[in-house]
Amino acid sequence: MKNNRRKGRLVTLLAKGYLGFTLALIVISLFVSWLSEAYFDWLSRIPNIDALVIDSKMQQGEYGDIQTRKYLGKDGGFAVVTEDGRIIFDSTGSIKRNFTPGELSCIQPYEEQSYINYVSFTNEDGRKEHLLTKFIFNENGDTEEQVLILDENYVVLEGSFGDGHTYYTPAEFDYLTSQYSEGPVYIKCDISGLVSGEDSRHQAKYLVVMSYDESFDSYQIMYAKADRVFLLMIPLYMLAIVSFLIWMNRKIKKPLVELNNAVDQLASGGKVRLGEMEGPWEIRMIGSNMDRMADMLAESEADRKKLDDERQRLLADISHDLKTPITVISGYTKAIRDGKVPPEKINNYLELIDSRAEELNRLVNSFHEYSKVEHPEFALNPEETDICEFMRGYLADRYDEIEISGFSLNAMIPERVVWCSLDSYQMRRALDNILYNSIKHNGLGTVIAVGVTELEEAEEGKQGQVRIVVADNGTGISREAGENIFEPFVTGDKSRSGDGSGLGLAITKRIVTAHGGTIKLCEPRPDGFSTEFEIILPTHLR
Repeated sequence: MKNNRRKGRLVTLLAKGYLGFTLALIVISLFVSWLSEAYFDWLSRIPNIDALVIDSKMQQGEYGDIQTRKYLGKDGGFAVVTEDGRIIFDSTGSIKRNFTPGELSCIQPYEEQSYINYVSFTNEDGRKEHLLTKFIFNENGDTEEQVLILDENYVVLEGSFGDGHTYYTPAEFDYLTSQYSEGPVYIKCDISGLVSGEDSRHQAKYLVVMSYDESFDSYQIMYAKADRVFLLMIPLYMLAIVSFLIWMNRKIKKPLVELNNAVDQLASGGKVRLGEMEGPWEIRMIGSNMDRMADMLAESEADRKKLDDERQRLLADISHDLKTPITVISGYTKAIRDGKVPPEKINNYLELIDSRAEELNRLVNSFHEYSKVEHPEFALNPEETDICEFMRGYLADRYDEIEISGFSLNAMIPERVVWCSLDSYQMRRALDNILYNSIKHNGLGTVIAVGVTELEEAEEGKQGQVRIVVADNGTGISREAGENIFEPFVTGDKSRSGDGSGLGLAITKRIVTAHGGTIKLCEPRPDGFSTEFEIILPTHLR
């Protein structure tokens, strides 16, 4: 699980994006470099005369159907010529006339592996001469050299190439030195006997190939053309950037926009539920925390509303509880002051006023005690106390009140020491509220049972628990009233109480909770007790 979460982290996502983008740039660079080299190779490819000669359409005499560019490049061409120099077919359409026999003899044969080096110079007499050296490469690896010197009018001064020429025409000289001209290089290939067909096509003798010798300048031009391919890097680079941004937008921006919208919605008081989000682990965690925060805010808002409702009800209940005795006191004192009460009844009225004043005092005291325990700064003053000894002392102090009220007490407290951290004063108040409710709302002869049981003995490093039970066999509490028994101002038909402030058990719960314990009203039990309050407190070793 941990590894899976790490795989989706933002740093991992960014690293993947960076590596992917870098890899894309490398692939683009390699592709463009390969494309540039391929384009240069295509521009500078060597004519494939052998493949051209054995082309089926060449042999069938269907010269117009031959893909010349495939064999000779985009600038190359060929002509099919008879033995006497007549042109049968010209793929370029640039040859204006037929070849003469002398011109044909000056075109280098393809079958002969030869090369002519050409140099022009000025002799001692100041006349221009031409030096031609022909290198013939034999099959055994030897090289034969033939030298020819011409004057400025191409008359043979010395040497021979074995073609019988004593002089050359300018056209013949151009064909002879075509490797050094700016025009095409001419090479002839004997195809007699290879070409079939009707009419004059069977007279085909030579295939004259026209290609261009790549000089240094022409190579520079081809390199420049091939380098233009690198301009493709710009759109491909932009495409890689756009793809990367789209990917990042989907992975990061989209979930961030969802988070921002959720924050805006949450700020305006709306309900937010992002659920399972996309994107890196950090954003998913933010979304999860956002949902949890929204739930907490919704719960807090519900609690706030509940507190507001309780506060309104509290104010209404306080007003109601205070209004009755105040109204009675005000009415009686006004009647006495106005002389409307006979002298013999004044004492009765004063007694009623006094009882109402005591009732009002009790209410004010209850409100005061409740406000103290509900205050955020309410704190206990606990001490290490033996809860069993504490309960025996408490019941001893209350025994006379219980007996005088016509109730009997059944105490079940073990003879052992159970230590608790206890604020004795506050715990007495909590038990008093339960005990006095039992005495106040039950008839004579009711049995009150108080028990202490250690549920879990405290061990080192671990807390134990002690259970305190206060029960009676009186009239009992209905299930409906028991659901809200610890809420403030639960009186009348909502509990056993027919009068009073209804704050006693709310104060008791607050005190028990402050001790780290719990209190609840148990379900009716089959042991004869109709009402049973259970308090659970933590214990520990001293």
